[in-house]
Amino acid sequence: MPQKSRPNQRLADAAFRVLAKKPWSDISLAEISRLAKVPMSEVASCVPAKPALIGLMLRRMGEAVSKSYGRDRGSGTGRDRLFDVGMAWFDALAAHKSAIRSLYKGLRRDPLTLIAVRADIVAAAEWLMAIAEADKGPMFSLRSLGFAMALGRAVPVWLDDDDDLTKTMAQLDSDLRRGENWLGKL
Repeated sequence: MPQKSRPNQRLADAAFRVLAKKPWSDISLAEISRLAKVPMSEVASCVPAKPALIGLMLRRMGEAVSKSYGRDRGSGTGRDRLFDVGMAWFDALAAHKSAIRSLYKGLRRDPLTLIAVRADIVAAAEWLMAIAEADKGPMFSLRSLGFAMALGRAVPVWLDDDDDLTKTMAQLDSDLRRGENWLGKL
């Protein structure tokens, strides 16, 4: 018998499906609740407000990366591993590209929501850093913020990139190198 997904997984998956068809500003938490078949009485424990959906979506993508990422034995440096995990992140996002495009456009017009979810964004970067075994050393909080910023800067490039992702790779690599110059070797 297949294992039933948890309510937070169903809510994240429903948010991806709705965002693929509608702008962020036009969706409601109740709509996501209905589609996910999670009663509103249970939603509050997973998602106390609409912006928290973004955190669920980020965690869902983090789960996908942790299942798909296999550390390349040749990736010796922290920066190389972060690059590999970052590209695995974009591979995981590819299944939801239209939803990510919709969310990206919506957050550009809703900076207060972006501010509200900043901790979820940094937590997602911290998880990816853990997968890459780059979650150690001094200034971890600052480095995870920098990694979150590098991924965020690569999103609009990825949205318009070709299937080979050369522009996305160049953007991410450039930002990781710049971060390494500022914060030292990873």
